[in-house]
Amino acid sequence: MEFYLSHLEEYVKNMYLNFGFTEPYHIDMSRIASYFNIWVHYEDVNSMMIKHDGMYSIILDSRLSKEKQWEDFAHELCHVLKHAGNQLNMNKMFRELQEFQANQFMYHFCVPTFMLLKLDFPELRCHAAKMIAELFNVTEEFAAKRVELFEKRQIGIQFHQAWTASLRNAEPSEDRTIDLQDEKDEFTRYRKSARHPYPFAKNAKARIVAEKRSPYLLKN
Repeated sequence: MEFYLSHLEEYVKNMYLNFGFTEPYHIDMSRIASYFNIWVHYEDVNSMMIKHDGMYSIILDSRLSKEKQWEDFAHELCHVLKHAGNQLNMNKMFRELQEFQANQFMYHFCVPTFMLLKLDFPELRCHAAKMIAELFNVTEEFAAKRVELFEKRQIGIQFHQAWTASLRNAEPSEDRTIDLQDEKDEFTRYRKSARHPYPFAKNAKARIVAEKRSPYLLKN
């Protein structure tokens, strides 16, 4: 199957190539923060991003593991790079949209798709999640969710390719109309999607052990 990157995946890839990161072991949070002139602090509070006098700081919860701090850093980095305004003064729906975008960015930034495509995945999802967690220094719950997102992306590409091929092979008909809009806008997808709160912990274990389902798509 031919895999093509989404806008977000391309954005992350180009950023990593600018850093000189081409393999998981190259990823360095301190270098990323330095590149964007972001101060990183560790405090006994929930992780957050602060802008003061044009300077950005990311405060990471010192009570968390290094893996969870890295995940939180990526989430807050999205706010630095892509968002503006004070969420305390925002409309609730717009604030939720920003959080949705930050979570999507977090999963793709911590575990870039262009690096995943280089890997040989094991037979079972739980083993794939464990391998990703170790390679990219994220929690297994986070890695399990990333596997799920990657599989959904592959399913979407396969469907799009099959649908496009069927259109090319179909006989033209004057009374047939084709809706070429195969994507909803991001906000509509956000509102209608079945969302799981971050961190993805409540049912991650159930997903990891559910190995009696059909073979998953990461298998080569």
